[in-house]
Amino acid sequence: MSGSKGPSAAYQGGCLCGAVRYEVSAEPVMTELCYCLSCRKLSGSGHSFDAMVPDAALEVKGEVKSFAWPADSGNTVTSSFCPRCGSPLFARSTGYPGTVAVRVASLDDPSGLSPQMAVYTKRLLPWDHLDPALPAFEAMPPTPGS
Repeated sequence: MSGSKGPSAAYQGGCLCGAVRYEVSAEPVMTELCYCLSCRKLSGSGHSFDAMVPDAALEVKGEVKSFAWPADSGNTVTSSFCPRCGSPLFARSTGYPGTVAVRVASLDDPSGLSPQMAVYTKRLLPWDHLDPALPAFEAMPPTPGS
């Protein structure tokens, strides 16, 4: 990926106001567009674009606040954001232990990432776009090992 990087960072990002910065030292294990109601509300758009990375690869500088809720799957999702400007930064799900979903829009240079799949397409809004070339799932696909 391109963009400004620390010596061990695969990529960097942060919030709108700059109070929170992060580095990720690993490439994503998966990228996805999510059309679920929660991701729509968090993104302020028709979907979110997330990059799943190993939790241990994320280093955060600055204070974040978090909000947790039960997902349709029964898992608990915890979304973290900047308490100053409200920018959504990353999320964790009990269904994917050991990983964190970085909100791709919060990357300094998101141009090097492309979505690999689309999830919760049953919630796709008529005005949003779904790339017909992407593997699409009406809900969340089964978690690895389940």
